[in-house]
Order: sequence, then structure tokens, then C-alpha cells
Amino acid sequence: MKKTFFILFIFALTSFTINKDEPFDSKNFKKEYAKIKESLYVGRYEVSNLQYRNFLSYLINSNQKVIYQICLPDTLCWRNSSNYNEPFTQYYFRNESYDNYPVVGISYEAANQYCNWLTQKYNQDPKRKFHKVSFKLLTKEEWMFAARDSDTSKVYTWGSGFMQNNRKQFLCNFKHTSFVYDSTTKKLIEVPNIDNLSFITVPVKSYYPNSFGLYNMCGNVAEMTSENSIAKGGSYLEPAYNVRIASEKNYTKPQADIGFRVAIEIIENKFNSNINFAILKNYFVKNTVTNLENPKIETAENLLKFLAWRQQ
Repeated sequence: MKKTFFILFIFALTSFTINKDEPFDSKNFKKEYAKIKESLYVGRYEVSNLQYRNFLSYLINSNQKVIYQICLPDTLCWRNSSNYNEPFTQYYFRNESYDNYPVVGISYEAANQYCNWLTQKYNQDPKRKFHKVSFKLLTKEEWMFAARDSDTSKVYTWGSGFMQNNRKQFLCNFKHTSFVYDSTTKKLIEVPNIDNLSFITVPVKSYYPNSFGLYNMCGNVAEMTSENSIAKGGSYLEPAYNVRIASEKNYTKPQADIGFRVAIEIIENKFNSNINFAILKNYFVKNTVTNLENPKIETAENLLKFLAWRQQ
């Protein structure tokens, strides 16, 4: 058994490019996350293959073999798709051509382990924006608010009930279908269009973002929520009706059309804007803080940052 595990472990190491494990980049916070509520930020994009490979790299480097095995994507999930996708079992997750495509074939437990890793990384970053946060999957209610803002009348994230804009551009990645009359059953049946190009995912920064700046909340991949077995927003394998904001997809195992995006819950905000600026300034004057130690104390936020540094 140990020999078998060792062989599988070495195969995993050599079957995809492992990227250098890097700390969470706080400088890109606004670029990567959008503020939804006072204490809630949401990833602008679905988690990509590249990001997830960095996570696996961390697990390997830290010798967390058990968790690593749990978190490996099930690349064979492509065989359960309605199209011939056999090449994707080898290339979709491992090949750098798909770096910026959403990771799929992930279990609910693996998605949560990824969130735990980001939480740990962020809270250890000395340059972090907030003192303490928790990365997580959105609840269904949070997901729907992030998709449509306060406008509960929205069917899709772009506002209208149409799948194309006035320039005939499609607004999300979904299965293009038409209804035709079946003379045998004497019913209308839904069939794929001949020009259907949505047989696979698209890069995470595709189409137009919603009002919060979030991409692909409708279509592309259905997104896991904190409620196990429930994904929201529909996928590229589903017709227009099933990629609505209200759409839900049940799952019991990893699938080729289910991914996830992460959210950040602010637990402790390090810089409390309610602290009186004058009091803080007086504190520094009394404690003879020199310009050499602190060359840029012009604002309350800079004072607070410096105070936090002195207390470390």
C-alpha cells in the first residue's frame, strides 16, 4: 500500500507544473476582491487552475500528503460530460494553456481546504489590509446578493432577460439550444444548436462583470456554496433557463462543470477609523517618535499602522 501511494505521489508531482508557493499578495486585494457588504468581500473571478495548483504545491512542500490526496482534482470527471472530452482528462488541469480557466472536478471538502489555506496565508501576511479574516464559500443568500445586488428583479447578473446584448454578443457561457417539435411525442423538445460553441469552460475573466465587478456569476461553471451539494448560477452544459441567478444545481461528487469562488469575511478590522486622530498624534508626540522612525505620519490610518507596528 505504501509503495502504491509513493508511486501515485511521484506521478502527481510530475504530471503538472508546480508553481512556487507564494504568500497571499495583499497589494492585489482590490484587483482580486470586490466589497459586497461592510464585512464581506467576494472574489471577482472563479478559482483558476493556476491558483489551485499553487495550493497543491503548498501541500506538497509542507508534506501534507493526506490532505493533498483529498484535494487532488478528479480529472476523470470529464468522461461523464455529454461531449467527447477525453483529452481534457490529461490537459485541462495540468497544461498551462488552461491556467486561467476555472478549476473543476473539486470536492466540497477540497474547496474548503483551499479556503483554510488562504485564511492561514492571509492572516500571516504582515502587509495584510485587515487584522483577521476568514476565507470561505458563500452561503446561498450571500451568493444571490453578490450576483444581483439589491435588485431582486434581476433574472441574470446583467439585468435584462436576454442572453445577448444589442450588439448580438452573448453575455455568458451557456449551452445554446432551440425548441423543435417532436412528431413522435408531439411535444416541443430542447436540442443543442448547430453553432453551439459552449462545450467547455472559458477563462475566468470572460464576458462582462456585474455591478459589483464579479465575472461569470451566471454560466461557465456552477459555483459551490457553503451548503454542501448545492451549486449556484448554472454552467456551460446548461441552457439559458438554468443559468439564472436563481438556478441551483445539486451534486454528489466532483463534476466537470462545477467550480467555486472564494469570499472573505472580515473578523477583525485592524485599523479602527473611530479612534481619535488628535489623541493618537498626541501619543506619538509624547513618546518622541522621530521622522526618521516614521517619515509619513500625516493621516490617522498611517498613525494606526505605525502603532500596530510598534506593538508587534
